[in-house]
Amino acid sequence: MEHTESELYTLKNQFYSHQHQKVIAYSLDQFSENVQLSVLSFQIRSTVSLGKDASPLIDDGKTKFPESEALFQLLQAWNDLHSFGTDDSTYFNDVETPTTALEAVLTAIYLVKVGKNIDQAIQILTTYIDSNPSELEPFLLLVQLYLVKGNFTSALKIFNDFQSFSSDARDSIIYSVLESWIHSIKGESDNISNAYYFYDDLLSGDFDDDSEGKFKLLISVFVLTLQLKHYPEAQELLIQIASLSPKPNADFIANQITADYLMNNGSKVGPLLEELASVDPDHQLMVELKEKNQLFDEIVSKYKVES
Repeated sequence: MEHTESELYTLKNQFYSHQHQKVIAYSLDQFSENVQLSVLSFQIRSTVSLGKDASPLIDDGKTKFPESEALFQLLQAWNDLHSFGTDDSTYFNDVETPTTALEAVLTAIYLVKVGKNIDQAIQILTTYIDSNPSELEPFLLLVQLYLVKGNFTSALKIFNDFQSFSSDARDSIIYSVLESWIHSIKGESDNISNAYYFYDDLLSGDFDDDSEGKFKLLISVFVLTLQLKHYPEAQELLIQIASLSPKPNADFIANQITADYLMNNGSKVGPLLEELASVDPDHQLMVELKEKNQLFDEIVSKYKVES
C-alpha cells in the first residue's frame, strides 16, 4: 500500500463508518504535507454530515491550499446547501461531466436528495467511472443507487469487477462495505451472517462521541437481524436505535414498517406510514407503495369497464 493511503487508512475507516467526530478531531499537523489536503476535505465533509457549518474550515483551506480553489468551491457549495437549504451558485445543476471523484459523488447525492432523480445520478456516476475506473468512492454510491432501484444485476457486476482491482483497493473499507451489501442481497444464512459480523465489528469501536454514526450502523445491523429472522434481537435493537435518534428518520421508519409486517402482522403499519409520509413523502418506500396502489386502481378500473 502506498504511504499516502496507509497514512489515511484509519481516517478513511472512520469517515466511511460515520465516526465523523473522530475525523474532525484530527490536527492537520498529525499528517504529512502531501495528504493534508485530503484530510481537510474529509474533515469538511464530516463537519457537514454533523449538521455544522464548515465555512471556517473552507476559508482556512483556501488560505493554506490556494492552488486547490476548485475543490473548495465544490465543498463550499456542498456546505451552503446543507447550512442554508439552498445552493445559490447552482453549482450542482451546472455539472454535466464531473472532473473529480468527489464532484461526481456530491453531484449524484444532490441529484438524489434535492432533484429526486436517481437515474440522472446513476448517469453522472457511470460517466465519471468510465473515464476514471480506479477511484473507489463513486462505485460505492453507484452500487447503493442500483440497490435502491432494485437493479441487483448491475450492482453485482460492479462488485465482481472489483475482483480485478489491486489488493490495496480490496483492502479498503469501501470494498468491505460493498461486499457486505452484496452478501445481504444474495441472501442465505452464511452471506447474511458475514454482512452482520462486518457491521457488528464496526460497532465494537468507540462511538461515545458519534451517536449519529452508531445510529446508522445499528440500522444496518437491525436489517440484517431481520433477514436472519432473529426477531427478539431485532426488537431489542429497535429500542436501542430509537433512543439514539435525535429526530424522526425516514429510513428508520421504513425499516420499522418492514419489521412490523414481519413481527406483528402489520398491526402498527398505518401510523408508521403516516409518520413516514410526513417526514419524507418522496421516500422510496412511499414511491413504491404509490406505484402499487396506482397499478391496483388501474386493474380494478379495467375490470369494471370489461364487466
